[in-house]
Amino acid sequence: MDTKGLIGGKVHYAWVVMAAFGLTMSGTLGTLTVLAGSFFYPVCEDIGCDLSTLTLYMTIMTIVLALALPVVGELLTKVKLQFILTAAAIIEIFSLVCMSFFTEPWMWYVVGAISGLGLAVTSTVTITPTMGNWFYKRTGLAIGMVWAIQSAYDAIVSPMINLVILEFGWRTGYLCLAGLSAVLVLPCTIFLIRYRPEDKGMLPYGYDEKIASARESNQRSLSGIPSNVAFRSLPFYLCVGVVMLCQLTSCMNQAFPTYAEVVGLGLVAGGLMVSAASICDIFFNPIAGMTSDRFSPTRSMVLWTLITMISFVILYLGSSSVTLSCIGAGINDAMYAICGVGYSTFALSLFGMRDFEKIFSRMVSIGSLIASLGVPLMMWIYEVTGVFQNVFVFCFFVDIVIIGLVLMVNKMSKTLKRMQHSSDIRQA
Repeated sequence: MDTKGLIGGKVHYAWVVMAAFGLTMSGTLGTLTVLAGSFFYPVCEDIGCDLSTLTLYMTIMTIVLALALPVVGELLTKVKLQFILTAAAIIEIFSLVCMSFFTEPWMWYVVGAISGLGLAVTSTVTITPTMGNWFYKRTGLAIGMVWAIQSAYDAIVSPMINLVILEFGWRTGYLCLAGLSAVLVLPCTIFLIRYRPEDKGMLPYGYDEKIASARESNQRSLSGIPSNVAFRSLPFYLCVGVVMLCQLTSCMNQAFPTYAEVVGLGLVAGGLMVSAASICDIFFNPIAGMTSDRFSPTRSMVLWTLITMISFVILYLGSSSVTLSCIGAGINDAMYAICGVGYSTFALSLFGMRDFEKIFSRMVSIGSLIASLGVPLMMWIYEVTGVFQNVFVFCFFVDIVIIGLVLMVNKMSKTLKRMQHSSDIRQA
């Protein structure tokens, strides 16, 4: 076994896996969720339907994603990761191509269900345990860097795709995204990403090879709460509540283009807001990972939720200003960092790696089922009240609840005792 696990004696392969995962997330999750918001308004104008009607496909997609997550959690320990990632990527790229030919909302509903299957694989449920396997140290930073790469992609592509839509139409926009996703994702899933360092004959990054063995490395990763214990504990369900509420309010990037249109700022301004959020996310995710590593995941969660609350105040007051709206959108991306790094490292610190795939996939699955109403709920609040700023008021109070739940689960989780797995080696 290559105990150093280095490329050219300098760069650990763990960083290659991290970068490849970032590109994979860019072409799949980033494209189908964040960039999807650029299509809502022009599609509705073209085919003649309400925003809440069309965006229901996002709810369907999230529900299917949520239902598939426990299955993904089981597959991670049974099927090679590159196989299921490649299959998921093909499904998502196919979905983008199909959308370019649609004429009725129900067509988006069908493809939303299909793409939800792919997104269940290319999501934080696979990122967190994979980075946990590859990084003995700096796990939070690694997870943050994955999301930062996706954010850089969103920041660059969002204004470009808006210009494509304006010049050539939304159908061409979908095709362009499909082609770009294929180029970015498939080489990474087929050739670069592996689930564990053992699959490459290596040890995790930061592991002290001088005093340790691969067997000890594996046992370290298996320390944690057994899944059957976790599923019967109150901290698990409080964590589900945290995931649910974080995801519920993290859909702002998809709502910004619509917000900009209805308050009179224009579609281009909406694209700039998405870009501002994505640019901030490039920095927020790694910083969130570092604050989690340095100060503890619990303190990090509280801090970044407070930052999100500040953003909603700015957004509420800045609806007549492109500059203030972009500043608010940028700061608001703190919640996206929480969904990328925050609650995954929080859950990892509470439950450990022993049965993390099962525990975290179940947690996100249940939370996502309820949070699947996020985008339609935001649009419904706007349509009922006639004032988009009321969406920001609602999210502000949701953040208060999130902080309360985080503090409660942190205190109650101390009663859970970690155990070692009975076996030394997990099967691929």
